[in-house]
Amino acid sequence: MNENIKKIIKNLEKENYKKEDLENLDKFVKEKYKDYMMSLCDGKFSKYLQDKFIREIFPKEGKIGVGGAKGSYADQVSHIIFPKGKINYYKKFDQILDAIDENICDFGILPLENSSFGSVKEVYNLMLERNFFIIGNYKLDINHYLLGNLDAKLSDIKTVYSHPQALGQCGKYINKHGFIQKEYYNTALASKYIKEKNNKKLGAIGSKFCAKVYKLKIIDENIQNESNNYTRFIIVSKNLKIYEKANKISVRLKAFDKPGSLINIVEKFKILGVNMTKLESSPIPGSDFEFVFYFDFEGSIKEKRIRSLLDFLYENTRDFEFMGAYIDFNKAFDKNINSIYNQNNL
Repeated sequence: MNENIKKIIKNLEKENYKKEDLENLDKFVKEKYKDYMMSLCDGKFSKYLQDKFIREIFPKEGKIGVGGAKGSYADQVSHIIFPKGKINYYKKFDQILDAIDENICDFGILPLENSSFGSVKEVYNLMLERNFFIIGNYKLDINHYLLGNLDAKLSDIKTVYSHPQALGQCGKYINKHGFIQKEYYNTALASKYIKEKNNKKLGAIGSKFCAKVYKLKIIDENIQNESNNYTRFIIVSKNLKIYEKANKISVRLKAFDKPGSLINIVEKFKILGVNMTKLESSPIPGSDFEFVFYFDFEGSIKEKRIRSLLDFLYENTRDFEFMGAYIDFNKAFDKNINSIYNQNNL
């Protein structure tokens, strides 16, 4: 113990202290606790994770499961992340996971959350029901377009088709024009549907890419409620793999049913200096008001503080699930796209 701290403690005993003495003592205690936490790393769980680390760059090819049809937003992400991938399309998210389980696909792309409409609950429920791991993350800017058949005008459109999230993201525009809303599997399949019907009273909400793929007319553009509208997609795999450049981690857990247990968990992030990017609670279907908590945070399993945090969570929470240590492609692309794919262009 250094001399300054000894002096502060003596002053405290004599009740002869200043406010800065308490602040310095608090800082000292926190630093010592951080040192203690760091000493706990490389326990059973973090050693298991280090065995899953592979010194390989992220693959740019493979068989990819994508929701909807050609032209969907997930399809756009697949071409960004896997420029040489073979794309298979599925109507439902669980069908993508089935294809991965059956080795028909190597990877799947799922929408996890939208900046203006929140989490995709169906995907969160699948996280509870199915076993898969996150190996990548990409946020795609979403600009919605009102699409129609080539002879259609805005005044002709009476009914619009799209995915429920897209309809919600464009709710103000839909209400303004008095359109009837029809939910469909996703934006691309909705676009394909109205093309097949060839009825100028039917419109679809989709991307500019959809208009090109299905030879539809762009009747109006940027019709979403918020101009800063993006969807976060995750790239998932059957097996846990931690690639080079993995810089983000997701876990799921239940806190112990006692006062302060969740606060105690959050405090560990602060003590270890780990940047938590998301904390979300989700009710467990069929349970009596029981919740699981999802944590996203920045860091690599190569870092001692991250291994210490993971070991703590593994030992001090219920039903702890490691969902993946993965690449945040938005940050990776911004810094050096060639370091991800080891090529000259995407």
